[in-house]
Amino acid sequence: MLHAAAMLLGFFGLWLLTTQRYLSVPEMFLGFGAAALCVLLALRLGGAGAAFVRAPRAAYGVVLRFNAVIAGALSTIRAALAADVTLKPALVRIRTRGRGEERAAFADLLSAAPGMVVVETDAEGFLAHVLEEDGVDAGELGRLERAAGAQEAPR
Repeated sequence: MLHAAAMLLGFFGLWLLTTQRYLSVPEMFLGFGAAALCVLLALRLGGAGAAFVRAPRAAYGVVLRFNAVIAGALSTIRAALAADVTLKPALVRIRTRGRGEERAAFADLLSAAPGMVVVETDAEGFLAHVLEEDGVDAGELGRLERAAGAQEAPR
């Protein structure tokens, strides 16, 4: 994914340098479109990996999780200021279906919000430390895993 993004910016920068059309908005769009076409052609010919194709779905997962991250941070601040902290910490086993980049994106989404952090990964899934054991919702974890791009594992 990083290679494709660098290729897109490189082609666009090369177009800007060769044409020197910095102030014309329609020509800037034309240059960006030409750079995007070059990247799509490179994708079609195998010049970029599959992670680049899955990047929009991973970005959607980050956006989907934004409210939970903010709500978790605010509740943590509220509990710290009130000094009324009654936690039930635990280690929770989370089984995953994804592989490779999907698993990494899912682990990142889990660790983004306060209250849960992935401490170990293996072939079966994750071991996560949670601050409130009763607050773990399996349905929400499933939706979050699908948002991270994990597909059903082949049987």
